[in-house]
Amino acid sequence: MSLTAQITLSAKMSSVLGVGEDGYLRITLCGFGQIMPSVPGTAMLADAGVPQTVGPGGSSSPLTQLIWGNDVISPANTFYEIAVLDSARNVIQCGNYQFTGSGTIDLSTATQIVTPYGFITTGLRYVHCTGAIPGSVYTAPGPVVAVSYNGILMIPDLPPPNLSYSVSGNVITLNFSTQAGDRGIDAFCVV
Repeated sequence: MSLTAQITLSAKMSSVLGVGEDGYLRITLCGFGQIMPSVPGTAMLADAGVPQTVGPGGSSSPLTQLIWGNDVISPANTFYEIAVLDSARNVIQCGNYQFTGSGTIDLSTATQIVTPYGFITTGLRYVHCTGAIPGSVYTAPGPVVAVSYNGILMIPDLPPPNLSYSVSGNVITLNFSTQAGDRGIDAFCVV
């Protein structure tokens, strides 16, 4: 059964001074990973992941754009990253949204997806830490969430002789010393 896009996204633009301001929206489908996104039985989404810019629009002529609802896109759990751009197409701010159903959605009243823990999950990376081998002190490029030794996840704050560690900011202190030939220490951290 063939479908058509059912959601009209609408946005009025204004300046912080309350006067009309031309601006743009940049709309990007995200969250499909390595799976080619589609609307099953209707179409492959050929421009998925490619930012689409809509505008200009202002307070007297709002931007409107027909889009697919995330509830009809496969794989499940896709979302849109929508950025507000000024008249020179500079990104002012962006947020993540999921839209379902049909009808018109006013972006100023839409609920953003807010990630838990107060940080954006796309800012998390699994990275190699700096420090001498053999050694027991390593530095990650950002705040540490978890640590691995030679690719094996470690548990923090266990007393010796366990393979454990403690963290202060982005500095990891092992309660043992790495050995020559070890791969070293990696961290899942905010970068």
